[in-house]
Formats: sequence, C-alpha cells, structure tokens
Amino acid sequence: MSTEVAEPLTQGAEQAGNGLPEASLPESLKVVRTAIVPSIARGLFVPRRGAMKLLTRLDTDRRTVEALAKLRDKHGGEGIRLLRGRLVVVWGRDAIQEVLDRSADVYASDAGVKAKGMSHFQPEALTLSRGEEWRDRRAFNESVLATSERLHPFAERFVSIADDEVRRLDVEDGLGWQDWERLFDRLTLRVIFGDRAAGDQELTDLLEKLLAQANRLPGPGPNDTYYEFYGRLERYLRDPESATLLARFGEAPHTDRTRVVQQIPHWMFATRDTLGANTYRALGAIVADPTVERRVRNELDGADPSDPAAVDGLRYLEGCLEEAMRLWPTTPLIGRETTRETTLAGERLEEGTQVLILNVFNHRDPRERNADGLDADRWVDGGRDPRFNHLSNGTQDCPGGPLVHLLGKAVLAQVLTRHSPRLQEPRLEPGEPLPHMLDFYRMRFAV
Repeated sequence: MSTEVAEPLTQGAEQAGNGLPEASLPESLKVVRTAIVPSIARGLFVPRRGAMKLLTRLDTDRRTVEALAKLRDKHGGEGIRLLRGRLVVVWGRDAIQEVLDRSADVYASDAGVKAKGMSHFQPEALTLSRGEEWRDRRAFNESVLATSERLHPFAERFVSIADDEVRRLDVEDGLGWQDWERLFDRLTLRVIFGDRAAGDQELTDLLEKLLAQANRLPGPGPNDTYYEFYGRLERYLRDPESATLLARFGEAPHTDRTRVVQQIPHWMFATRDTLGANTYRALGAIVADPTVERRVRNELDGADPSDPAAVDGLRYLEGCLEEAMRLWPTTPLIGRETTRETTLAGERLEEGTQVLILNVFNHRDPRERNADGLDADRWVDGGRDPRFNHLSNGTQDCPGGPLVHLLGKAVLAQVLTRHSPRLQEPRLEPGEPLPHMLDFYRMRFAV
C-alpha cells in the first residue's frame, strides 16, 4: 500500500474517538450534493426509470463512497455534523447501532422526507409509528409475518406459489425486467391476498400511483387514488382466503390503534418492488461469476426447491441474496429525527436533528474486506453487521426478514433449477470489482 493511501487511514484511526466532528460549509454542501440529492432523485420508494439510467451513467454511488471516505479519513469519528449540526451522518458501528436500537423512541422515523412521502400511501403504518402505537403495530406485524420463525406457517403454500409462477415465465426470447416484475406482481398478490387476486393489476397500478406521489414528497393529503386503493384492500379483508397473510389477521394481536389495513401496503411494495429488484440483481451476480454459480448449483444439486425445509437450508444462496442487497441497496439512506435532546457518540444533539445512515456508503466501505465483491460466506454465521441495513437492524428491523429469505430463495432456486440464464446486459466480469450501480431496469438475460 502506498503512503498516500496509508496516511489518511492512520489519521482517521487516530481521530476515531472524536465523536461527531463538524464539517465545514463546503464539505457539508458536497455531502448534500453527492450523497443526499442523488438518493432522493432516484426515488425513495420506487426507483424512477429515467433517473436510474442517468445516475448509473454518472456512477453517483461510487462518488458518494469516495466523498464520504475522504471526509471520514480527514475527520475520523463515528460520523459528522453538517450544516452546523442540523444534520448528522453516522458511519461508525456503535453510533449506527445506537440510532437503530433507539428508533421509534429517541430517533423517530415518523418525521423527515421519508415520512412525508410515506404519508401518501400508509400514514399509520408500523414504519411511521412510535411509542405505544409502534409496540401495538409491531406485535401485529410480527404475528402475521411469523418473525420469530425460520419458516412461516404457510411456507409450503408460499413455496408452491413461487414454483407455479416460475413455471409461467416465458423465457423463449430471453428474460427482462418486465418478465420478472410480472412474476413478482402475481407472487405478491397471491401470498398476501390469495389466488383470486393474482390478476388484480388494478390494485398494483393504484399502489404504483401512490408510490409515484410519495416520491414527490410534500403534496396534498389522501386523494381519490388513496381511497380507491384502500377500498379494494378492505374488500379483500372482509373475506380472506386461507393460507394467505390476510388469513392470519384474526389470530394476530390487534386493537383499534393497530390500523390493520394500513400495514398491508408496505408488504406489497417490499415484496413486489424491493424483493423483486434484489432477487433479479442476485440472479445477475450469481450467473456472471462461474465460481459463484458453481457453488450455488452444487448446493441445489439434490435439493427439492418445492420443499420449504430444503429451501431454508440453501444458506449459500441466501448469502448471495444478502450480498445483492448489500452491494446495491434499494434503500440508499435511512433517515431519523431526534424527538428530544440526546447524546450520540459523546456529542449533544438538539431535538429535531436529522440523523442519516447512508447505506450507499456503509455497505461499500472501502476499508472493509472485499467491499466490492460478492462474498456470500460473510453471512454464514447468521450475524448481522449494524452497518448493513438492507433489512435494517435494531428495533425497526424488518419483521418480514425470514419471509423475504424464503420467497427470494424459492424463486431463485426454481429459476436456476429449470433454466441456465446468462447475463447479457450489462457485463459483469468474473473476479473484477462489482459496479457500484446496477440498473435492474436495463438488465437482460439469455436463457
């Protein structure tokens, strides 16, 4: 290693105990320009196709990593205060863990830009709750999604849905994002609402309109689209199909403050949009590297992808999915706001301070081993690094984590068992650092 690289790293290490040093105004504006603005521009809820294309061409995530790495090497500490402390970006493990562990209390998620956006389509969801309402809604979500269990009680049914939907894939002319999105449309609707909802494209379209409105952040309150969307949800809720998430509502703990129907939209876009993009990128990363694909296929050899226990046992494939989520986080940043004066990393923060966790930087920290490579083995021990927040951590971690792994692995296992896809666009060179941005809209496979 050259001295030009070694010296800043040493300087940063020496200053690691500096808490939250303050950036200059030019440094603050650079962070806003290179890290925060691109995250908002791409879409905080659903990626904008045109923005993704442009930001990928500009390689903005790489620029974010480079800018934050230089800032950390210069100042050290657990993070940095921007704009005279009105905004704080944290990158240290301890500081991130502190913020996440005290989310829904001291560091609330029901304020800031993301909260303004979410209010367009789920104003009373778990992710926008705190205090007693958060505890009430968290218990409901954990019960319906079976957070504490590796396998959901309806795992057999859900895996069979994945099998059926992969069979429906028409890959004669290759595999593109539209095909994959259609698969996850149907998968999501059947898992949550049942088979009779499989073709309810109108419900999906209504959610897409609300997500697009959410991307625009501040705006009018509930509109006709909102009421029509929730009207359709209520109709499904009146007569839930068996072996669906709705079928578990009756046994899940809930009160008047739970607002059960308000919890559904998050499951919809988290499965259809977020998990859909993550599995598509994971498929690309797997088949682009012969060594990785060989290990995945060896694990699949002899495993029955229609058996939930067998799917659960695909731990290397699960590591590949986790790596795709780490490498290309669909949530580029996590925003919190202090609800009262508090202390973080030894520094006093005033009430109303905006605290940001930039996943784009933390997931690709250049100081860490193989930050730009697919290293599925880093997930084998089951531990979670608080800096990797594709499923979040702490009190506000994703209550559907086990179900995300089950559905994602079930789809990938079925596709790789039935087909031999090859990534045509873009090219990912085996053994080379993976790009900081991978526009799933433009990915295409030959099958």
